[in-house]
Amino acid sequence: MAGFQVNQELIFSGADLSRPRMAVEREKMARSFSGFQFYGSASRVTSVQGHLSTSYGGTYYVKVEVGDSYPYGRPNVFLPSANIASGTPHRFNDGSICVMRQDQWSSTLSLAFMVTKAAVWVNKYDSWIRNGKGRWPGKGQSH
Repeated sequence: MAGFQVNQELIFSGADLSRPRMAVEREKMARSFSGFQFYGSASRVTSVQGHLSTSYGGTYYVKVEVGDSYPYGRPNVFLPSANIASGTPHRFNDGSICVMRQDQWSSTLSLAFMVTKAAVWVNKYDSWIRNGKGRWPGKGQSH
């Protein structure tokens, strides 16, 4: 997790580690992003989805896909209904947005953390569009 600080409410630590993962995930999401819903079956969550609004007035539908390897593998974040401009930087080949590289993921991070990272990305995207698609705002890193 080198390179960025993490809000302690968004990570798994202490008593969280002795409780069922998805019960804690639901609590963390409800505290930070109450409009996001969990999808899947009773035994397996496949995604969390909801809307994020930017400081520029944009609204984006966000889907965080939870793979079979979760929590050891990083979830993928998509903007399924957004009309993303061609040539948008910081996206992976599968169309997901790059909120972090796979090697930055830790099983102590939560789905609410990924939604937080998506909120940063959509704000940067709105800024990039407003500034004529020049330089992507903020510090970049290779994918």
